[in-house]
Amino acid sequence: MPSLSIPVGNSDSRFTRFGWAIRLSPMLVAIILATLWLAGAPADVPDLRFTAPLVARPGSSIGLRAWQIDRDDDGYPVVFAPEVAVELRNDAGLTVARTKLSRSLVQGVEGSLGIPSGLDGEHSLIARAEIDGRALQVDRALHVRPGIDSRRPAGREVNAFQTYELGSMRVVDSKRAPAVLDVRAAEGVCVPDLPCTLVVWVGDWEGRVRARSLAGVQFAADTARASRGFARLLPTVRGQEGRVTVEAIDEDGAVLAAREARLPVLPGGLVARASVDAGSVRLEWEQLGGPQPVLVDIFQEHRWTGARSLVPGQGSLGRLPPGVWRLQVRTDLFSDNTAAVLFAVVTGPTGGDPLRLAADSVLAEADRDGLDPLAMSIVDGAFSGDQDDALAALFSVPSFDVVAMGPGVSTTVGVDEALAFAQERRRWWAAAAILLLGFVVSMVLLRVELIARAEARQLLEDLGEGAPLRRDPTFGRGLWAFVLLVFMLMAVLALSKRWF
Repeated sequence: MPSLSIPVGNSDSRFTRFGWAIRLSPMLVAIILATLWLAGAPADVPDLRFTAPLVARPGSSIGLRAWQIDRDDDGYPVVFAPEVAVELRNDAGLTVARTKLSRSLVQGVEGSLGIPSGLDGEHSLIARAEIDGRALQVDRALHVRPGIDSRRPAGREVNAFQTYELGSMRVVDSKRAPAVLDVRAAEGVCVPDLPCTLVVWVGDWEGRVRARSLAGVQFAADTARASRGFARLLPTVRGQEGRVTVEAIDEDGAVLAAREARLPVLPGGLVARASVDAGSVRLEWEQLGGPQPVLVDIFQEHRWTGARSLVPGQGSLGRLPPGVWRLQVRTDLFSDNTAAVLFAVVTGPTGGDPLRLAADSVLAEADRDGLDPLAMSIVDGAFSGDQDDALAALFSVPSFDVVAMGPGVSTTVGVDEALAFAQERRRWWAAAAILLLGFVVSMVLLRVELIARAEARQLLEDLGEGAPLRRDPTFGRGLWAFVLLVFMLMAVLALSKRWF
């Protein structure tokens, strides 16, 4: 910025008192901009994350998870597990339920909250924690309605060569071939370099089933005998794609029918299996590098009802109420896409048909996914095969879909929005102050310039050494205009979101 010295004559000392203010104006502008820059610094607020369902049914429960994200001395993000208490409040602000989350075996804290019966309408979930001496809270809306559904599963992020695809059945000998040759991955996905299970449904046909690799698949044994409607094969995918041909053959090895299938492949995923014994659900899982503790999210009818964590060798979830339960198993809070998805069918104390429960659950998605011929066969009473194989086949296709749990709501979101709004106001105030200061300084300089011109003209006329001075049409383009332009540029800079 140019030096702002004022040409003041002996007869005009009225502007002397403004000189110090004019000379300090660049410093005032610098102070305003520095203060604005410091005020826009990010707030040092602990990042507490909280995830919970958006909807719930009265008399049920919901799953909850919370965690804190921070950075270590090297700047890498780390996850901590603060003590978190969760409250459910109605629209009047009264607490109707509360719980304290327990420390997870993997990351963060976890638990569930029971929804009292009789609730209806919109409520608030409030997660509270104290971190570094600061009281924090995260608010979530919870819509409580009888019969309401929650998040629906979505497909995984894989390429077109890693999704399940079943080709047309090619019949060679129609008299001896099976009526159906349906190939499915029991775990829903095949993880490269980990064995998975192919369940082949052949109906009432009895014979042998042979598999041949078309791309990237190895079999422990390429032939299996069909028993009670199913044959099981154990492939291992080597690479990013797996394609096979499954053949129904006679005792001499002649092909009676064949069908191609593209296996669902999930690089870096988990392979998990569930078993039910007297209502108690137990999980087993495999992953590259050996089994490690996992997070388990429990769903019933698309509703997230519980959050647990398990360690290898202790995979029991305990007893679950009767129904069809969807279980998502993942290695950390951020690996939804590679989670293993499995189903467990729990019957009531008086018994029940697990196959019918499973078939009804699968057919409930018929509007979205189409009718499953195996489920239709069970509902129509035409199925008489193996129950365990049938359950694995029924849930193979739904197991490919996953419910994205999301990154959670953060305490920094509301703080960042409030800071951004306040900083926006500060930018406009700073710009207005700079413009006002520039206007005052430029007007003083203009007045000094006009007086100096008048005094010079008067002096020349008194000396009689020339005609009256011609009026300069460009007198407005002097120092005062340049100073005003500089102040305007500083005001525009103050409005810049990039710097402030």
